Amino acid sequence: MLNMRQKLIIIIVITMFLTFFSGITYSIFHSQTTLNSNNRNIAKFIFNAEILDYLEIPLIDINPGDTKEYLFSVTNKDEDKISEVTVEYVITIKTYHLVPLDIELYKINEDEEKLIMVCDESYTRNDDNELICNSEPRELLHHDEKLDNYKLKISFPEDYSDEMYSNLVDFIDLEIKSWQKIEE
Repeated sequence: MLNMRQKLIIIIVITMFLTFFSGITYSIFHSQTTLNSNNRNIAKFIFNAEILDYLEIPLIDINPGDTKEYLFSVTNKDEDKISEVTVEYVITIKTYHLVPLDIELYKINEDEEKLIMVCDESYTRNDDNELICNSEPRELLHHDEKLDNYKLKISFPEDYSDEMYSNLVDFIDLEIKSWQKIEE
């Protein structure tokens, strides 16, 4: 009769034999990498000859009947480096939208202006009660310096000249979110 120790050795040998010679491969892969990233966007705003990830538009001096226009561009170049990947980006407009402003974003192609977004109450608000408006994703191809030109048009309709709007405070912030486009 086999004692307990011999039975255990036989079970271990049979298990090892089945594991190594049954045609099933077991493997473990572990990889650890460090990225040299500053969490910066690939696409950048160009506004007043500055390259930025974020724009703040002051609304202090806009009065009923006024229309302000802000021209800016989005590029895939940062200083002397051009993106080596195709980039998709979204322009996000954040505002409290307490002041009854008309906020429109236009894409400018040569002499043509195309309305691509109207930031209004049809968009959702975040937890801070900011109205968040996102444009449709746009694409910047790699290795070619690209400049997409935009115009942000902010109008304060003259109909809202009532005193109740005089103490309202609002803001408009533009952010750009970009990522590498992955071909499907």
